[in-house]
Amino acid sequence: MKKDGKVLSHSLAFGYYRKKYNETEILDGINANNDDMIRYIYKNFFPGIKAMVHSFHTLYLDSEDVFQEGLTRAIINIRENKFSGKSSFYTYLTAICRNVCLKEIQKSGKINDGSKNDLAVNDTETPDDELINRMTILKDKMDEACKQIIDLRFGIQKDKILLPEEGASLENTRFEEIARQLNIETDNARQRFKRCFEKLKIALSNDYLWRELAN
Repeated sequence: MKKDGKVLSHSLAFGYYRKKYNETEILDGINANNDDMIRYIYKNFFPGIKAMVHSFHTLYLDSEDVFQEGLTRAIINIRENKFSGKSSFYTYLTAICRNVCLKEIQKSGKINDGSKNDLAVNDTETPDDELINRMTILKDKMDEACKQIIDLRFGIQKDKILLPEEGASLENTRFEEIARQLNIETDNARQRFKRCFEKLKIALSNDYLWRELAN
């Protein structure tokens, strides 16, 4: 069926394609400076980014500006071999665009209670990385006893802790072992961890940046 000029023009402008590209094809298209691939990215990835941008209710952000800046950064990083490929391109682009939003919120002065000093963005991070990093920052502000038992519970060798909603892991340190290391009773170790973890969850629920990242 022949399309009229208006419909055809709209399709070309917004990159309407039935074809779906895999990760390798997307990255190859970016490296080759392929205009069709850029239009494909706009068409397929902008709606999700727009929804993410609009989830930041505390500040008006232009979703197209955020997307354009995020995509430009992503393209530069990919061409400079700074993208490791550990996440999908869409996840990577979303993380960068989220960082753009957080920086704008920081500049607006709407981050309170010392959060400005804690805001650290990294274009190589995924959203889950950002959540874990923010949780670690809040955990490190707790008293030494709580930091110690939380670190022990979730693994001394790990440089992160689990998200509260993930619950326990098979790799979690047993309370018997924690009690031995702290020279306390097992029940005391279990109760201390429970109290400290509840404090951490309260800190998370009250933290502006955590709520924005988890939204």
